[in-house]
Amino acid sequence: METASKLIDAVRVLVVRYCRARIGRRAGTYETADAVAKNSCLEILARAAEATVLLRFAYDVTHRLVDDFHRTAAELPNPLSGLPGQQREIMVLRSLVGLSADDTALALGCSVQAVRLGQHRALTALRPTPA
Repeated sequence: METASKLIDAVRVLVVRYCRARIGRRAGTYETADAVAKNSCLEILARAAEATVLLRFAYDVTHRLVDDFHRTAAELPNPLSGLPGQQREIMVLRSLVGLSADDTALALGCSVQAVRLGQHRALTALRPTPA
């Protein structure tokens, strides 16, 4: 039971970080992001038996719920919004959530090389152009 509790805590931390990174603060707090994270964790727990790779499953559930939120909420400007979807997700997972390249590849279902290349391209696109 202790192992399951540690696993749940680890997933919860990653889900909250992801939601806060993608949704951000609204009205000065992370209340909205935390509510989406809570719903995501509840769905992950309810359907975890379906998962073959827990990190990938947790990412899929959370990504879907955050996208659902963005479809219904007024968008705030976000510097990552100009990036293609895969590059944006790589930047969120690597830089804001804190996943390793290996874990990011696992969550996104791609190779580590694709993660590194996507991160490089995203950083290049975000870098200011010299005047």
